[in-house]
Amino acid sequence: MNFGQYEAFVKAVEAGTMTQAAEELGYSQSGLTRALSSLEEEWGVRLLMRGRNGVQLTPEGERLLPDIRTVLHDQRRLAEHIDEINGLRDGLIRVGTFNSVSAQWLPGIIKEFHDKHPGIRFELLHGTDAQIVSWISDGRVDVGFVAYPTKPELEADFLYRDPIVSIFAEDDPLASLPKFPIAMLPELPYIALNEGVEDEITAILNQNRIELDARFMESDDHAVIAMVEQGLGTSLMSMMMLEGFSRKIKAVPLEPPGYRDLGIACRSREVLSSAAEAFYKCACKWVAGYRNQAYNQEKNGKE
Repeated sequence: MNFGQYEAFVKAVEAGTMTQAAEELGYSQSGLTRALSSLEEEWGVRLLMRGRNGVQLTPEGERLLPDIRTVLHDQRRLAEHIDEINGLRDGLIRVGTFNSVSAQWLPGIIKEFHDKHPGIRFELLHGTDAQIVSWISDGRVDVGFVAYPTKPELEADFLYRDPIVSIFAEDDPLASLPKFPIAMLPELPYIALNEGVEDEITAILNQNRIELDARFMESDDHAVIAMVEQGLGTSLMSMMMLEGFSRKIKAVPLEPPGYRDLGIACRSREVLSSAAEAFYKCACKWVAGYRNQAYNQEKNGKE
């Protein structure tokens, strides 16, 4: 059983091209091709179709992919259990996350965790909520930060309620409003953010029976903020996504209010490695402190 060949197959599928898969694995492209060809020859099964547009699963490869992922997951778990016998001195935790969590939470969480367990390594995978949920289910990551509640087959804990706000250029008259009536949104030029909070924003708009014809559509939150700063329109974003920005914009709470609820999830805490379980607990504790700090700041701001 050659786990390297199994990993090469899965990585080729995930990357979509042999070139990208070889780069991510640290292989030469010819070395990756030999590993896959050797696996196909050993099994007598064609797993991938290779072409100029990348690789595609054959029907046989599609059927075997979930089993190979399970074998790799079990192999990683075995390695982690061996590490656990020697204590939390070594090991790898794979975390699914998105940009705002990576920027605002993970540095603090990992710093607190690393102070206690300096030998533990991290692999951070960035994606959308749907991708992270899929990665948890498939065993590609141990834990992930997700929209809460998430799929019922996952084990999850609530972490934080992140307000959705409308953002304006500082010199926009609407920036001085204490709250922005969301019913006014169709009257304004709207800049749509396609990644990050699109599901939550769609839900808020549907709840308020609002249809928007976006003037601009952008997938990068930095670009959206820069466009708002230039007076090109308004956008809806979460407060967490705005933390750390020094641009000349103003965030105005919505009326009625809107939120995105965030949580942390895994397939089952009973099967987490000791390192991943310790990280899960550390994340919950750290965000509880962040939540209390945010509450106190909001309370003091109202006084």
